[in-house]
Amino acid sequence: MIPLDHRSRSVFLSTAALWLGLSMCWVQPGSAQAEMLTREGVHLRLTSDVANEATLDEFVSSFDAAVPQWCEFWGVPTSQISRWKIDGYLMRDESTFRSMGVLPANVPKFRYGFASPAAIWIHQQSTAHSNRHLILHEGVHALAIKLFGGGGPSWYMEGTAELLATHRDRQVDSSARPAGLLAQASNRFLINDLPQTRQESPMWGRYRVVDEARHAQRLPTLASVMKLPINLAGEVESYTWCWAAALMLTHYPDTREVFIKAARNGSDQTPAFTTKVYRQLQQQWPVIRARWQLWLNDLEYGFDPESSQVELSVDDPRYNNTRLTSSIDSKLGWQSMGAWFNKGTRLKIQGTGSCVIVDENSVATDADDLSQTRDWTSGPDGVTVKYHRGQPIGQLQWCVLPIPSPEAKSLSPLEIGSVSSNETVIVEIKKPSWLLFRIHDIPGHNGRYQRSDNRGSYEVVVSP
Repeated sequence: MIPLDHRSRSVFLSTAALWLGLSMCWVQPGSAQAEMLTREGVHLRLTSDVANEATLDEFVSSFDAAVPQWCEFWGVPTSQISRWKIDGYLMRDESTFRSMGVLPANVPKFRYGFASPAAIWIHQQSTAHSNRHLILHEGVHALAIKLFGGGGPSWYMEGTAELLATHRDRQVDSSARPAGLLAQASNRFLINDLPQTRQESPMWGRYRVVDEARHAQRLPTLASVMKLPINLAGEVESYTWCWAAALMLTHYPDTREVFIKAARNGSDQTPAFTTKVYRQLQQQWPVIRARWQLWLNDLEYGFDPESSQVELSVDDPRYNNTRLTSSIDSKLGWQSMGAWFNKGTRLKIQGTGSCVIVDENSVATDADDLSQTRDWTSGPDGVTVKYHRGQPIGQLQWCVLPIPSPEAKSLSPLEIGSVSSNETVIVEIKKPSWLLFRIHDIPGHNGRYQRSDNRGSYEVVVSP
């Protein structure tokens, strides 16, 4: 997915006059002036020079299906927007729309999409998924203006719009369980539903951006994301980080309500908006910064926001040089030992036990997978016939997680290691940190080698 252009507050506030002007320059379907096709739903009247009736019908029906989900997300009664309707323009040739007057001169140049209170404009993209995403993204902006007077500063406005436009391609038949906050197991069109494969989100590109930044060791801090400028100028990375922040803050229970309620202050695009959010989260902020580092480390196709949540607290007891034990669940991501380890602490780590990595009911989907469906029993060393990110699935991994420095502009790489069955690993804590463990696997649902299929756990012993 290609990012969308940001709007300044002055542009948003100037659109009232534009709204009034649209009714004067509206071109009726079938007009000889421009061979346009118009399809109309409950909340969207979509006009395009892309003459594909079925495609436009699908975009309109997806938009109408998304609107009540947006209301549910914000806690707004659908009765409040029962009569809300906007005009949408999907444009293959922008000049045609300019000459018709349905793209007025006071709408500034934009690369991908633009929203006003009563209309949205989209430049046609190369895939149906990208066009649908852009229509939804700009629709979120238009509805936020209607409900809240605006969408807040960049990180919040674009993060929310990206979150509520994310979906899986309706043409892809997948049995994977949806992972979004509003997603549920059904055949209806769902927003905030994370694509599980590239085929479900052609040209979306968010995970690619994260992966490239991760390899280049330039992942941003959460604070730097929340300070992004008012005009993002269509920067793909900036939109990705806004989306990732919105995804995390809406999935952790202790930050979700603060994030969603902040929408009601959407007319404020100044730093005061962000300061208010920060003050409400100030006590948890060290934990939130640490969560962010894990979040960006793990974002990829198949990512599950629920099982990837980590229980951390600044009130965790300080390690007192005693023996600690923990059971590491093979279905979950990183799991904390529940203690805070001081700088200079030297630890011995041992792992034992076995777990099942592949459920017997899973089905091979890739040509390079082994041909038979079967369980794989693994110990802490992992199953070396299958690797993910260069490490065998089933491997017991540890992670030292400090609170990132508040002055840093980018995140330092995580310190991650492994534990073998017949060895004791020595780990020295270089900064005050949490100690986490997980059983390494491919994230996702209902796939041949994916974490949600696992059963069992390893036992971990940490001692001085």
